[in-house]
Amino acid sequence: MQKTTLLSISISCLFIFLLSCSETTEPQITTGTTRLNITLNNVGELSKPSEIQLAHLYIHMNKGILDVYDTIPLNGNSEVLVSQSYVDMSEGLWSASVYSEDANSEVIHADTTEFTVVADFTVDVDLTLISKYSMLIANFNGITDGVYRCELLVDEAVVADSSFTPQDILDFNLSLEYDYLTSGETHDISLDAYGEYESIEYLFYTCDTTINVLPGIDQSYELEMLWVGPYGALKGTAILEVVIGASGTISMDAEFPLPADVLEDIDGNLYNSVLVGTQIWMAENLKVTRYRNGDPIDNLDNIDWANTIEGAYYDGYAELLGNHYNWYSVADSRNIAPAGWHVPTNAEWQILVNYLGGSDVAGGKLKSEGTEQWESPNQGATNESGFSAIPAGYLNSSTTYYGANSVARFWTSTLYFETSAYRYSLTSLQSSVVASYNSISDGLGYSIRCVKDSD
Repeated sequence: MQKTTLLSISISCLFIFLLSCSETTEPQITTGTTRLNITLNNVGELSKPSEIQLAHLYIHMNKGILDVYDTIPLNGNSEVLVSQSYVDMSEGLWSASVYSEDANSEVIHADTTEFTVVADFTVDVDLTLISKYSMLIANFNGITDGVYRCELLVDEAVVADSSFTPQDILDFNLSLEYDYLTSGETHDISLDAYGEYESIEYLFYTCDTTINVLPGIDQSYELEMLWVGPYGALKGTAILEVVIGASGTISMDAEFPLPADVLEDIDGNLYNSVLVGTQIWMAENLKVTRYRNGDPIDNLDNIDWANTIEGAYYDGYAELLGNHYNWYSVADSRNIAPAGWHVPTNAEWQILVNYLGGSDVAGGKLKSEGTEQWESPNQGATNESGFSAIPAGYLNSSTTYYGANSVARFWTSTLYFETSAYRYSLTSLQSSVVASYNSISDGLGYSIRCVKDSD
């Protein structure tokens, strides 16, 4: 970002009285000595590799037909202190014009002011020079999975671009900069974000506007980044905030939305989702540690786990398998599911099973394929649904872990009796899915998959 230039002019006037030795009195002429102090602070130090190198500072002081000119060499420097004295400055109103030029004789800063020379007084004049150039900064905050290239265009020319590895989580920030926007002129600005879908590059988001860069004026407004990508890839829109600072800096901050098939819990964990029939299901096991209102879920093990009648989770395998939860956490009114989602009922599980052809074959269509996670034979596993069930196993009342690599069990939110609740089970030995129920006080820990609320 460019810095402003401060010109401080101190003027002291020395009256010289010229008296005639003749008998005739000549008109009295009052003159003074002006001391001019000029400070240039970081002029033209911009981030562009080809930084502006200042060559000269030019000074012109004028009163009527009187003119005083001076040229101060800067030798490419952007930080100098100059002290200069000028004699025979007559009393009265003067104007001062100061400007800098680079090595190509292009004016970088320019401004004018007026000051009055008064006998026996010192006049301090402050003159602020604003660079003719402004910096455009495009900050892309939280770039979504699939976006791997962003371009910044000024007046239809690409002035900055960046390619990067697509991110799986929204913690990647990118800045694109362009220094040579001319203040006082109109510029067309475009921001484009590209992604890959089915091995083909597409323009995912785009935004364009026309801005008038006004030196020394604060401006701010919002633009909508439009989704123009292919069907099935990332979807949505983003809001772009444009701020033009008083020092000539322009910044743009854009935050891309989550892809339509990704959800986020209160802890910031992201989950893929999948459409199965008319339902949208999480395609990963829940691993949240707080209820939707922000209250913590108890993290317990051993005796505490067995004896609690409050919601609790066990995170011994969370990174790969998600958390294991007791049923009290499912029933808690503070809601364990992300906003817009809920723990499925027994009826919703039945809709899923029936859509996949019934309980005899639905298990195979729900399980992830192969034997990398599931032990052999992983009977009938096709993952046709995209549900991608993994063998997270389950916990007993002492948090002993059973069914590693062979069993997946999921809670429903439906009670069978007052003391029991429905759950669904998949195993490596069967292509079926089994609906059953367990006592809610047995201290069992199962996985949870959430389903999206109906519109």
